[in-house]
Amino acid sequence: MNIAIVIGVDQYSSPNYDNLPACKNDANAIKAVIENVKDFKEITYLGNNESASEIKKKISEIVEKYKDENLSELFFYFSGHGERTEDDFFYIPSDFDSNRKEATGIRNSEIDDWIKTLSPKLCIKVIDACFSGTQYIKSEFNAEEQLTKSAKKYGLNDIYFWFSSREDQASFAGSEFSVFTESILTAISDMDGEVRYRDIMAAVADDFSKKGGSKPIFATQSDNIEKFGNITKETKKIINDLFGLKTEEDSESPLKSKPPIEALPQSHESIYEIAKKKSDKSCFSEEMLLRFIAGFKSEIQKWPKDIADIYQISTSTHLSPSEIPNAVKIGEWLNDKTDTEYFAEPAYGTRSYQTEEYKALPAKPSKRDPFASITSGLSIAKTLGRWARDEDIEYKLEKVTKTSRHIDGFNYSHQTEDRLIKIDFKPIIQLAPPACLHTVLIYSNKELSIHFAYELLKRKNWEELSKPTCNKWKTIKVNLNANKAEKSAAEHIKKDLINWLEVELKKKIE
Repeated sequence: MNIAIVIGVDQYSSPNYDNLPACKNDANAIKAVIENVKDFKEITYLGNNESASEIKKKISEIVEKYKDENLSELFFYFSGHGERTEDDFFYIPSDFDSNRKEATGIRNSEIDDWIKTLSPKLCIKVIDACFSGTQYIKSEFNAEEQLTKSAKKYGLNDIYFWFSSREDQASFAGSEFSVFTESILTAISDMDGEVRYRDIMAAVADDFSKKGGSKPIFATQSDNIEKFGNITKETKKIINDLFGLKTEEDSESPLKSKPPIEALPQSHESIYEIAKKKSDKSCFSEEMLLRFIAGFKSEIQKWPKDIADIYQISTSTHLSPSEIPNAVKIGEWLNDKTDTEYFAEPAYGTRSYQTEEYKALPAKPSKRDPFASITSGLSIAKTLGRWARDEDIEYKLEKVTKTSRHIDGFNYSHQTEDRLIKIDFKPIIQLAPPACLHTVLIYSNKELSIHFAYELLKRKNWEELSKPTCNKWKTIKVNLNANKAEKSAAEHIKKDLINWLEVELKKKIE
């Protein structure tokens, strides 16, 4: 039997604590994912800014309910503020008052007492405690030592304790998520089938190793074979929907499959009225697209100060498809998408090439007399057949010119501006490598895909750089009807590029 407790706190009554709008989204996302990948007897969700007393009461009820049961796994998740005192770590509920911390806070040791009473064979504790302000300095809290010590003290053997004290930060998704939880969800969405907790932990560690700064802390005592669950296409879709994005690898969820005609709602509405309602939900207007393009153009030009301090960033938007490097790949992508009527299509070119082919020469007459063997008893038909088979056919290798038709790019069937963007990163400091980003919007009246490619450029001298090649295009699908879709898409692309660029900078420094 498996049970879970999921807590997310995004509103705080005390002026000493900033609100954390991402944390409720964190809790919602974790709950949706864990109940999809594994069977839980019960998931206790506390994501409506419950008070400390309400949280304690609910957890106490859960402990009382399951303390005599045989629990295989307890999954505990918290996203919100945290604070360390001299003797313990406190989870901070919405009504926390530092003058009444015992009554309005939740001690980590209290959580471990409850866990010990439940005695699960495996305990997972994921703590995304978003610190803000100078009173929460991560370096003052050795989380790994504290959490491992707590686990041993309270008799917890098989554990995975994952802790992050990184500050709250907007993610690339359609809604905002804390950085640590975002990394966990991203790691899960990149995996398939039965996945271990260890696999997710390793992926998150790799993710943060590229970012620099503080790192998550993992306290583990286990065999490293414990399973998180079975990750399916539906799991990936849940995460992508939460992020407001759909990657190229995603497949349509079974929940989205077309119902048979007899399964259509039985009502007095006509098929035309039903189609109108579905259209309003699934399609978007030209005006909506133009608003998105304008917003995306604005957001993709907003780069962090760290990047702006070492690069002169310039943007070009008046581009044509023929000016996009390696546009053939986008044309080929469109050629494969025959099930969607995008307002763009592959562009074709022709080319001539020479090849060599063998050509048969006219047959030479045989010197044999086809009637010579009639006297030996063979029929005329058989004799003629043998004569035909025995004749020699000569071939000659000749050069021939042929023409082939091939995809060499793409063209739009709809006219508007700013859907093709090029951003150049010209170094201000000599150590920084020059870079370039291209984004291409491909859309219909129902779907919007953004193709993007970034790369380092080679210095030919102090002023001249190599031309971009866009050898590797990435693609995301955007839900245009989602809240702040343009910001979400831009943040996704910028985050991807920044993480990559930091790795390249580290190579230069090393």
